[in-house]
Amino acid sequence: MKAQIDMSLWSIIERLQRRLERQGMTPSDADRAVSIAIRQLAHVPCR
Repeated sequence: MKAQIDMSLWSIIERLQRRLERQGMTPSDADRAVSIAIRQLAHVPCR
């Protein structure tokens, strides 16, 4: 049986931050980048 994958918003954000850190970003830069991306997505009008 496959393990249940946590697809909550928080787990997605944490995985994205870890991925950015593995690619060389500092933790604070990864936090900032994710924060900016979330703010931009929050202001995208629905179609």
